[in-house]
Amino acid sequence: MSAMIQAMCETREAPAARWNEPPHARLWRRLAALCMLFVCLALPMQHGRAASGTTAAAGAAQQCPGGSATVEGGTPKDLETICAGVDAAIGFFARFDIRPTEPLSIEVAAKIPAEAGPTASGCFIEAKRRIYVVPYDQFRRNATWFGVKIDREMYRALAAHESAHAIAACNFAIPNPTIQAKEYLAYVAMLSTMPAPLRDKAIRGARAVGFQSFERFTPLLYMFDPMRFGAEAYQHFKRLDDPGQAVRSILAGDELLD
Repeated sequence: MSAMIQAMCETREAPAARWNEPPHARLWRRLAALCMLFVCLALPMQHGRAASGTTAAAGAAQQCPGGSATVEGGTPKDLETICAGVDAAIGFFARFDIRPTEPLSIEVAAKIPAEAGPTASGCFIEAKRRIYVVPYDQFRRNATWFGVKIDREMYRALAAHESAHAIAACNFAIPNPTIQAKEYLAYVAMLSTMPAPLRDKAIRGARAVGFQSFERFTPLLYMFDPMRFGAEAYQHFKRLDDPGQAVRSILAGDELLD
């Protein structure tokens, strides 16, 4: 099992045919996409620019404004969108005085590392201390995410989700946070920083009903219906009397335990 569980990933919506799989087959496929390792992102900063409208040369790194992240690969427009997602995630956590400890490192790659699973469009791999996202032109081939047509705002949301994973990873006070703790924070950060009309569409597309307690957020819900997990997380979070305390409690290991 430990060899399989290597990555914290955002997968595209599964084709309908997959729901004809036996339950145990779906379970193992989801388990292969989970991450239970605790690592902070820390890679050296590099500088460089791709020519307008072209993909950056392999190995070249570009810096987001303000130095919040370095991004390797992708077009200049991809860089702009990804950096906006990074800043959105940083801004979300900054509301609660939680910040990344070091600049994030992101690679735009047509092929996500194999441990992420075959359907991943973005992934934070803790063992490699790095975020991976596919190029925007490749991401939009999935057509929809959360039942919403993919556009640049959805690509920004993908980058925000993976950046939130990286920021949370460096702020957990416990060595092995649960998958539900990690995903709750990443989805809440992503959906909280979406434009409201887009977020409303995503919530409707995921068929959220409105959970009243942390106990409803289980690994099985995430494994079998990650989109609904995310929508329910946001709906739950926005109703909390003290959302900042909830974020800190999750990072401390006091909520969303096994």
